[in-house]
Amino acid sequence: MLEAVPSRSAVPARVAAAAAIAAGLLAACDTPPAVETPSASGTPGPGEYLPGLEAVVELPARDPRAVFLVVPGGGFRAADPTGLLPLGADLADEGFAAVTITYDHAGTGTYYPRPVEEVACGIAYAATQAPGVPVVVVGHSAGADLAMLAGLQPLRTDVSCPYEPRAADGIVGLAGPYDIHQSRIGEDLFGVPQEEDPEMWRDGDPLRWADARPEVPVLLMHGEADEMVPVSFTESMAAALEQGGHDVVAEYLPEARHNDLFLSEWILADLVDWTRDTVLPGATD
Repeated sequence: MLEAVPSRSAVPARVAAAAAIAAGLLAACDTPPAVETPSASGTPGPGEYLPGLEAVVELPARDPRAVFLVVPGGGFRAADPTGLLPLGADLADEGFAAVTITYDHAGTGTYYPRPVEEVACGIAYAATQAPGVPVVVVGHSAGADLAMLAGLQPLRTDVSCPYEPRAADGIVGLAGPYDIHQSRIGEDLFGVPQEEDPEMWRDGDPLRWADARPEVPVLLMHGEADEMVPVSFTESMAAALEQGGHDVVAEYLPEARHNDLFLSEWILADLVDWTRDTVLPGATD
């Protein structure tokens, strides 16, 4: 089991390991895991932010300036956080705290809205790990959709979460398939075809919430060589957010493929610069 740690953990051969894991994450988009994760209820145990759901906490050597909640992808059928652990460790090197989580999904028999509720609870948990600093939720691929929904939808106070609800101060989407109606993985989020429950599909569409919480800045990044999610998804999300009044930065990285977008060598510098320039000056209490 992944464990929450009170200080920065060693992650050897970060880039090489993450590159090797990327192939596994690509496969995870097509093959649900065989082992189910328990549903969230009761009290979290050691290393968990919700019962059965692990968290890895990375803290910098000095007081953190912000805390990142890092949300993995997996096509809504998996949520392996392993490939993003090097990013969390590198964020700690830059003076930030990072909390990397997993969540329930179609592979564990769980559908919308529960994955969003769990990410929202992760935001609240991240705030407890670095009190008094801004919270930025950052998600990759399907995790970018969940990060967008958890960051923009109204705070959920009627769900099982042992922490005080906390709104995100910034949202980062990495190679997200935001137009859920056009994405091939929509049924894995909702569990039913669109025609059977169009209102649920509408509620879980990130584009539907683009004009919510316009005070929250958003960073969108996408690789121009993405072989899994078209760049047009990020272009549409950026346009909708701008129309909704958000401060949006959209970056398109030449030659970057889908799973390059969680590797520090591709995104860390821009992520750190955007946070310093955009989130920290205007952070909410």
